[in-house]
Amino acid sequence: MTLSSAQHIIDFSEDLETWIDFVCDCRNGSDEYLKYDIIKGKVANDKVFRVVDMYKRGIWDKVRAIQEIRVYKTYDQIAFISQKAIDSSLKFQKSIEVVL
Repeated sequence: MTLSSAQHIIDFSEDLETWIDFVCDCRNGSDEYLKYDIIKGKVANDKVFRVVDMYKRGIWDKVRAIQEIRVYKTYDQIAFISQKAIDSSLKFQKSIEVVL
């Protein structure tokens, strides 16, 4: 994957403190993510989402939520937000037909 330096990229791969607030803001309707062409970070799967929800509701503080997230096996994701990021980063190579 080739990334142009003109793209706006945010990488939460190792920054759970900022990531959890970013996820909560987005789940509250914020369009903050639209500032970026590419976002890298953890996948908020079912287990991780439960922790994020406990934090978002104020049941757990950030320290507790991050401790809980670190217990789970997490997976990173790359979200291509803008068409510019897709056009400059991905290249179509081939397609195959799948017949069931």
